[in-house]
Amino acid sequence: MPSVRTSAGPPDDDVRETARTGADLLGPTTDADPAYERFARLVQAYLHVPVALVTFVGPDGQRFPGALGLPEPYQSRRGTPLSHSFCQHVVARDRPLVVSDARTVDLVRDNLAIPDLGVIAYAGFPLHDREGVAVGSLCAIDDHPREWTHDELEVLQDLALACGSEIRQREAVALADRREEHARVLLDLSEAFTRTRTPHDVLDAVERAAIELTGASRAAIGVVRGDMLEWVRHADVPGGPPTLWQREPVTNRASPAISAMLGRRPLLFDDAAQMGAAFPLVAGVGGPGAAAFLPLTTSTALLGAIVLRWDGPRTLTGVLGDLVVTLASDASTAFERAQLLESRTDVARTLQEAMLSRLPEPAGVTLEAAYAPAEVTEQVGGDWYDALELSDGGFAVVVGDVTGHDLQAATLMGQLRPMLRSLLWEHDKPPSRVLELLDRANVGTGLQATATAILARLEPPTPHGRRRLTWSNAGHPPPFVRRASGEVERLDARPDLPLGFVPERARTDSSVNLRPGDTLVLYTDGLVERRTGDLPGALDRAQAELARAGRLSARRVLDGLAPPVERHDDVVVLTMRLDDADVTPAAGDPAEPR
Repeated sequence: MPSVRTSAGPPDDDVRETARTGADLLGPTTDADPAYERFARLVQAYLHVPVALVTFVGPDGQRFPGALGLPEPYQSRRGTPLSHSFCQHVVARDRPLVVSDARTVDLVRDNLAIPDLGVIAYAGFPLHDREGVAVGSLCAIDDHPREWTHDELEVLQDLALACGSEIRQREAVALADRREEHARVLLDLSEAFTRTRTPHDVLDAVERAAIELTGASRAAIGVVRGDMLEWVRHADVPGGPPTLWQREPVTNRASPAISAMLGRRPLLFDDAAQMGAAFPLVAGVGGPGAAAFLPLTTSTALLGAIVLRWDGPRTLTGVLGDLVVTLASDASTAFERAQLLESRTDVARTLQEAMLSRLPEPAGVTLEAAYAPAEVTEQVGGDWYDALELSDGGFAVVVGDVTGHDLQAATLMGQLRPMLRSLLWEHDKPPSRVLELLDRANVGTGLQATATAILARLEPPTPHGRRRLTWSNAGHPPPFVRRASGEVERLDARPDLPLGFVPERARTDSSVNLRPGDTLVLYTDGLVERRTGDLPGALDRAQAELARAGRLSARRVLDGLAPPVERHDDVVVLTMRLDDADVTPAAGDPAEPR
């Protein structure tokens, strides 16, 4: 016999089940529904009967959201057990039941509705849901024998059809609401996985989705490593054996999780009895509730498995079934993408580290460099630094930034950097001329990288310890010099065009004198630029921060000005400090240009 459908009858949440006492014999209860009450009034008015009912029949009894004329306590309770139901026969046979005197009809002569409710004459027509299934009855009842006329039965049939339309309309609205909710849940699920980047992010998203979206009480996730399934996320299971979450061979088909993974299809069990019957290995484990074993697979790889458990039985079909299947599919895609990205990132990081220079250790100077990837990229990009000792006792330092924040930018940087090193070694020329040669080679060889850069040349020291720094700026943020006194200067001479645009244009040089204890700070724009705020203001803040800081180092500058939470771009910082020396400036030592 079909059960009451939530969309057709009163919502299940509105049904107040009786306690398991003697009152249970009175059957279920429900609330009055205005629309169904109206149909009961129409039946009572047109057929002139003392009792009219709109009933929904379920396995535990019948409910009357529309009811007039029943004796108490049934009128108030709006329900009876099936022992008091004529309507159950209308639903079971899906055709009208018309009885003039129930006491003379074998089908119902023993029904308790006759003595307890006074049902003698009965006429009921079936009510159908959207699928055409009989779910209840619209009925007229008299407490005396009665011959129902043809006109009365036609009116009752018409009213039953109209009442059925009300049922189907409600079902359509409920179905649309469920579909809208389902679509929202699936969108939330998709967005949760879209935001993931690492395998750990995916595992976190799976656990959250399992609890928040499917209502599962516990989730476990296994990942294939070699020829074993390793449970990397799991919760304590009441009554579970100590070996429950041990690694297991991926060939163990006695395990439902591995069986689902090897079969590349979800295994869904409405309760623990179903699960135990199919897989004796886990019989009795984890309580009586429903279980879902979901594969993490792609067309070419076995990635792992997800286990979901509920505290109680659940019907894992319909919306919930679709949701857990979608969870497995989206998680598989996200996990494979995260693994590939992690592998690519490892390769890229190795490439980046190989291309970043090991700094020389020239006498009288301390060089330090720090590199940090953007938090939102593949941990590789086009920012670079370099330093090269020159044959005349001076040396050159450079910080540059190739356009882009990805592997392609790193590749271009990997070609531009050695090109610059060669030019520095072969040409004893000022920085501006070296950058001109670099830009012509960049465009002329077809590399055509666009980049900003600062190239600086530090001359050998004078007898007074002073060293001249000459630099050329190709569209790069200005360097800072922190003097031994703590004062910070911004070397903001007007920059030239970045590399890769007009290689024929001449470039310019600027100079400054450095003394022992002074520190030069070169950096890429990720150190100071933010998604909100202007660059001049950012440079002012950086200058003030460098003045407040203690002894400068590249790592301290990077962590202080661009902590990971604020980092949306690659960052390079290179510091060059002239070591302290016991030098007494001679009288007439030239003043430092500002």
